[in-house]
Amino acid sequence: MKTTVVTLTGLLLSCSTGALANPTRCEYGELSRIIEVVYSDPGQPIPCEVIYNKSEEGSIESLWRANNEVNYCEVKVAELIAKLEGLGWACANTTQDPQSLR
Repeated sequence: MKTTVVTLTGLLLSCSTGALANPTRCEYGELSRIIEVVYSDPGQPIPCEVIYNKSEEGSIESLWRANNEVNYCEVKVAELIAKLEGLGWACANTTQDPQSLR
């Protein structure tokens, strides 16, 4: 699996043209992560992309993308959240605007 680091400008451009699912915030001590699915075509489950924001480190990554497999991004998010929680992170969905979390 290859992980691609994207710039904040690139992420904001992709977010401005797509719809976002409710982001999930995970916290561990003073660290926090934002995990969200970006849908390129609002109202459609694909194509989608999983964005992993490590704002304290200044890193935003695109972890997975799907063009053909419905629910792929949602399954990957659930797996990542389960992994983080298994490592002691506390994760919760947020209804806040994802842009305000950055």
